[in-house]
Amino acid sequence: MFQCRYAGAPRGPKYEMWREEFDQRWLAADFDPVDTDYIANEFRGSEHSFLGLCSMHGSPVHTTRRHETRDWIYVILPSGAQVQTQQRGQSNELSLGQMTLISATEPCRVTLTTTGNRWSIRVPRRFLNEVCRNLDGKIARPVTAADELTRLLLQQVETTHRFGPRLDAAANHAMAQHILDLVVLCVGADPDATRAAEQRGLAAARLDAIRDDILRNLGTSDLALDRIATRHRVSARYIQYLFERAGTSFTGFVIEQRLQRAHRLLCDPAHKWRKVSDIAATVGFSDISYFNRAFKARFAATPREVRHVPTRADRTT
Repeated sequence: MFQCRYAGAPRGPKYEMWREEFDQRWLAADFDPVDTDYIANEFRGSEHSFLGLCSMHGSPVHTTRRHETRDWIYVILPSGAQVQTQQRGQSNELSLGQMTLISATEPCRVTLTTTGNRWSIRVPRRFLNEVCRNLDGKIARPVTAADELTRLLLQQVETTHRFGPRLDAAANHAMAQHILDLVVLCVGADPDATRAAEQRGLAAARLDAIRDDILRNLGTSDLALDRIATRHRVSARYIQYLFERAGTSFTGFVIEQRLQRAHRLLCDPAHKWRKVSDIAATVGFSDISYFNRAFKARFAATPREVRHVPTRADRTT
């Protein structure tokens, strides 16, 4: 990962160091504030196998490419700001849910027109050339994709950037492939590539989104399979298929996550005052007898036995 930040006028030794680090890590570029003589921006980037990710957050600024010999394609993806891109005489105004492709070897300008955040996805051109129809004709033009695809792409980018650096090379390659699959589906691909991307990257992104939905709603009654299928605009059978492919089931995943959260709460001294039945209800169990049986089967101990295991603080007093 890399991270570099700067606040000040666009000149002087500190500015040049900031710009030089960005040049080495991501792209050789000049930066000019939009309305003032002041820049306050931060770049956060990460590498995942063949693919790179970079977030730019801060004040409105023009980013103008200086030179680049490596044949990369950048996917510009707003995630909290208005963005304008200019290349090949084409100007695009982008907001959340929109994107465009930029060629690194041609003159271009990307402007953060409002304070906020945007992402860039860096992919070698050959990876897209192999699967995308008329890739060159898509450069510098706005990409119109389904809302679900752009939402899942942004979610996968943020998840990969956050967790990828902690994972091994194989996991990072898989995450990079899933992002590439979603990009391919957004910009349009050959039929065979489309089918492969749907079965691989799109399926993985949907499963991640459904898991996240479950974790956010563990303690609610809103976890019925049909309700989740409706929220994600897929069939209940498709969700079951996704979990089966991951080696579990929808019900099994929900119960496991509820039991794990209950275990953490029972072991947390800050929750020592709470009744076991209260904790069970908090994580979504309405039947305390079933909770006790499931908990003991999972952890080989009852909830009360887990709670009464002496803590380090108890042993030292």
